[in-house]
Amino acid sequence: MALIECPLRKMARTSPEATVMQINERCVSARQLDAWVENYRILLRTELDEGDRLLVILKDKAAAVVVILACLRSKLIYSPVNPSFPVTQIEQYAERIGASCYVCDTGSGFEGVSRLEAPSLSGTGKTVSEPLAIESSAIFDLIPTSGTTGLPKAVAHSFDNHHFSAKGSSAVIALGAGDGWLMSLPLFHVGGFSIVIRCLLAGAAMVIDQQQMSLAEQLIRLPVTHVSVVNAQLFRLLQDERVQLSDTRLKYILLGGGVASAPLVRTVQDAGVCLLTTYGMTEMSSQVCTGEPCFSDTGVTSGAVLPYRRVRIASDGEILVAGEPLCLGYYQNGTALPVTDEQGWYHSGDLGEWSGDQIRILGRKDNMFISGGENIHPEEVEQALLACDGVAQAVVVAVQNREYGQRPVAFVEMKHGDVNETFIKRLLKSRVAGFKIPDRIVPMPKELPVAFSGQALFTGIKPNRSLLQKLASQYIA
Repeated sequence: MALIECPLRKMARTSPEATVMQINERCVSARQLDAWVENYRILLRTELDEGDRLLVILKDKAAAVVVILACLRSKLIYSPVNPSFPVTQIEQYAERIGASCYVCDTGSGFEGVSRLEAPSLSGTGKTVSEPLAIESSAIFDLIPTSGTTGLPKAVAHSFDNHHFSAKGSSAVIALGAGDGWLMSLPLFHVGGFSIVIRCLLAGAAMVIDQQQMSLAEQLIRLPVTHVSVVNAQLFRLLQDERVQLSDTRLKYILLGGGVASAPLVRTVQDAGVCLLTTYGMTEMSSQVCTGEPCFSDTGVTSGAVLPYRRVRIASDGEILVAGEPLCLGYYQNGTALPVTDEQGWYHSGDLGEWSGDQIRILGRKDNMFISGGENIHPEEVEQALLACDGVAQAVVVAVQNREYGQRPVAFVEMKHGDVNETFIKRLLKSRVAGFKIPDRIVPMPKELPVAFSGQALFTGIKPNRSLLQKLASQYIA
């Protein structure tokens, strides 16, 4: 096993008063966070043994960070799950990974696994001088895939995976002491988890809002220099009259989700903020490619390949990836099963093409459908919709059709006013082939029917296509 010093302990020894976490107006020093982590590590080691899986069902991101680092120091496996999952699904996932205990702050529980107390974010820090070693190549976490159907897979990573992910990210995103990355993404997905590691390695602060402020309010009131968003969030931010990006401390916006609006990007750039599009996945510990976006008739680029990664596009258009951030495997029956082919490549299931040294994502292989013998990639139509004046967000799904087999239906959110289906279809005629124009273009639902209560339109940054497909079928019917 490879041993390295815990990055938080290193900061607590060398820069004890440096702010490593900002919880609204409360600054948390490296020394203070180190003490919280140590207190919780002691509690964990009284209940669990090395290699045990701790199921984490926490909404409090500050508490989740403490659990992450306590697991790292205890040689336990941090195993988060979405707190909004139904209890039955959490129980099934707990059984899949063989969870030994769980920690929860939602008030709910389930049978078969014992419950531990959540961390206490109180108490004073103390001076530390001794280094603390961690095993960097062992399984550190099990992050569930963010798919919208079925039980998620548990993706096993080592600290080394995250370390090289963060190191490659730093080649294009400057991050250091005095910076603050807003913890806007959930810590049960790799996008949010990776921010924790990036900040610890760079000496930056994790900025956490516990007052349910809007994104605009957070940028105004909190010391945020870096933020990760998707196109719809960016649109709402720029529409908010309370904030001007040029008046904030913001330096970088990392735009994920595979689609981007050129006017929104230009607005951000004109405000002096660096906006980068990115392509990544759970299996690669977050980012694979990142860069300044280039727009064309066929979509938007998602950046160049970051250091420590390798990318190639197979003959059928599928994106294959490899490199140091590649996960240890899918966790099953107590072991991590490899995810690569015989040549060491992970088959992402995404389709893409090169645009110079940048990659352009065309869509998911499993999202593509055939309509009257023609292939339709929903993501291509979504990008075309975003290029239409007034459209802020778009998701395209397939519905059954007696004549063509399947036909596209689009859900859109407008910047202003109502959805004008006829006008949008007219705009699309110059952007995509006629057979790709959706049969119906309807408003993105603001509330779900009773039959779908408890479900979400988006899982992380990804649309719940299965749910929207069911809703679309009702529109057609």
